[in-house]
Amino acid sequence: MHSPKAIANYFIDLAKSSGQGITPMKLQKLVYYANGWYAGYTGQPLIDEAVEAWPYGPVIPSLYHEFKRFGSAEIDGKASEDGKEVPAPADTELRQFLDNVWKQYGQFTGIRLSEMTHALGSPWDVTWKAAAGVRNAGIPFEIIARHFKQAADTAQQRTHQS
Repeated sequence: MHSPKAIANYFIDLAKSSGQGITPMKLQKLVYYANGWYAGYTGQPLIDEAVEAWPYGPVIPSLYHEFKRFGSAEIDGKASEDGKEVPAPADTELRQFLDNVWKQYGQFTGIRLSEMTHALGSPWDVTWKAAAGVRNAGIPFEIIARHFKQAADTAQQRTHQS
């Protein structure tokens, strides 16, 4: 498993290299989608932190606290730990996987990604309803893994049919 900050820093690098800015909300949702798709394909979590259901969708608390000072503005900097920049993952396969997540979701705004995470039956939706107003309820990993496994299976079926 990886630190959410390491995954976030990789997405910050991708945004910068493609000439795009990235807001805290967009970054949150990209790391969420990366974790979800990774879980769907491997059955394992990508990040070593639980995802919580907040009013604007799934949130990884350490990333929220790291980047909240930017509000809705573009992030200018990288995530750090103990005063040092957290290195992005070096593993080539993982980087290719994250590149694919970026290709699928990088074009969307943070607001649009947040709307997408609110879909009926999504892990956020299921948890939010079950929590009945309890703030920051953890989204069980099993719900994330099951949801994205179904999505991955559907995507693979489509690929085989075409």
